[in-house]
Amino acid sequence: MEGGKPAAAIGGQGLTPGFTLVELLVALAILSAALTVIMATFVTAVNAWRRGSAFLEELHHGEIVMNQLVTALRSAAYFTTHPSKYGMRFTDDSGRYPADSVSWVCSGEAFLPPDSPLAGGLHRLLLEIGTDDRGEPVMKAWAYPPLMDEEGLYPESWTVSDQVRGLNLRFYDPEDQIWEEDWEDTNSLPRLVEVSLYLDPLEEYGEPVVLKRLVEIPLAPELGETVLPTGRRGATGTGADGRAGSAAGEPLTTERSGRTTIIRR
Repeated sequence: MEGGKPAAAIGGQGLTPGFTLVELLVALAILSAALTVIMATFVTAVNAWRRGSAFLEELHHGEIVMNQLVTALRSAAYFTTHPSKYGMRFTDDSGRYPADSVSWVCSGEAFLPPDSPLAGGLHRLLLEIGTDDRGEPVMKAWAYPPLMDEEGLYPESWTVSDQVRGLNLRFYDPEDQIWEEDWEDTNSLPRLVEVSLYLDPLEEYGEPVVLKRLVEIPLAPELGETVLPTGRRGATGTGADGRAGSAAGEPLTTERSGRTTIIRR
């Protein structure tokens, strides 16, 4: 011992090693970068989960509306004694999204309010794209007995969906084998209708989600052929993948249950 201090302390032995300021700054920078990457990954995953949940919820709602529309179309009624009262009426219109309006005589409860007296019999159902109190497009409906005098008739409409923003219909012409954007024969019913529902985009300023379905109306004349998306008719065969197809492309067959296609434009 020298001067009252241990020899080990004087020789520099037994001291605990530490970090320099530069080493601490480098460690903090690495930690900050790692946390930034982790948070960005977490936020991306959460946003993807939210978009997926919103898409599934929107898709489920759209399918419910589409199923009701298909049910109403397939329950269409027509009597030759009053063709003008039982034919399909259609107006082609557009706004932010396609805004067609269509009406036909049908049975059942599709789109009708609860406890509606019209649910027990035939009624003319009209579907159109209107606006809500905020000016947003919504799908509306109204109905009345088919043989009622329509002069001065203004039935009250109701909102059937505040998520469906657009409605577009096309009608297959078996003579010219094309899809028509308009239906002018108001004294009859089309055999095959392509229905498109437009839902809100998943992201602001994005493209809408579109549900499409082909609907065959049983009371209309038989088509007796396979219908292609372009309105052409092709000889069916087997494609390279072994599935039934067409020389002109994959056909959309007129199945009675209909077929739904989700299109992201």
